[in-house]
Amino acid sequence: MTKKEYRKALSSYPEALTASEVAEILRVCTKTVYKLIKQGEIPAVKIGRENRISKSVLISYLRNKDKGSTNPKCVCSENSAGVVWTSGRSCGSVCGASETGRKERSA
Repeated sequence: MTKKEYRKALSSYPEALTASEVAEILRVCTKTVYKLIKQGEIPAVKIGRENRISKSVLISYLRNKDKGSTNPKCVCSENSAGVVWTSGRSCGSVCGASETGRKERSA
């Protein structure tokens, strides 16, 4: 979706969204929204006891999620017989092939 399409879809919401409103838009629980805020994925401003998320920030977050890579972070292939490699930075798994060519994987 384009930025304009997101703006139109979210036109009924205020410019500064609460965690509950963001949860409703993303169709997740509020706990997940607080987790995303804590991880820094969605920037928020604390006003009193509540977090507020700018609608434009949420739109940017949604657009970045739409652009997500089509390539998987981890691939363990039969073609890698005898090779041991790690994807610790992307998914934390270590993959290697046994002498028989069967892949062995540990996370």
